[in-house]
Amino acid sequence: MFNFNHPGVKLVFAGLFSAALIVGAAGGTYYMLSNNLSQGDSLFSGSQSENQVHFMPLDKFVISLNGEERMHYLLLELDLKTMNNVAHEELLAFRPVVNNVLLKMFSQMSYEEMREMDDIEALQLQVKSKLTNTLQKNGYQHAISDVLFTKLVLQ
Repeated sequence: MFNFNHPGVKLVFAGLFSAALIVGAAGGTYYMLSNNLSQGDSLFSGSQSENQVHFMPLDKFVISLNGEERMHYLLLELDLKTMNNVAHEELLAFRPVVNNVLLKMFSQMSYEEMREMDDIEALQLQVKSKLTNTLQKNGYQHAISDVLFTKLVLQ
C-alpha cells in the first residue's frame, strides 16, 4: 500500500501541483497573446460586446425661451441610449441632426409651457419620437432605446 503521510510523497505532490499551475498560467497567457484579445475583451464575453448598451452623451444645450414678461433660458443635458455598438457608432455620425431636432423642438416652446410640464417621462417620449422619425428620414437604420435627461434647468 502507498503511504500518503510520508514527507517525500507530500513534497512530490506539491511539486506536481506547482508545475500544473505554472503550465496552466503559461498556456493561458499564450492563448490570450495568440488570439490578440484587446484590453476590454474577456475570454468569456464572446460576441456580447456587440450587444451591450451604449449611451451617447450630448453637449449642453442652452436655449432661449420666450416668456410673457422677459426671455428665459433652458439648460438641457441628455443621453441617447442604443442597444449595440453598431447603432452607437452610426448615431455619432448623426449628431448634427440630433442637435438640430432638439434645438428646433425646444426653441418653439415657451417658458410657461416648459414650467407647466410636470411629466418629464412624457417629454422624454416626445423627444424620442421626434428624434426617431427625423433620424429614419435621414437614413439612420437603428432604434434609439431611450432618451435620458441628465440635467434640466429652467431659468
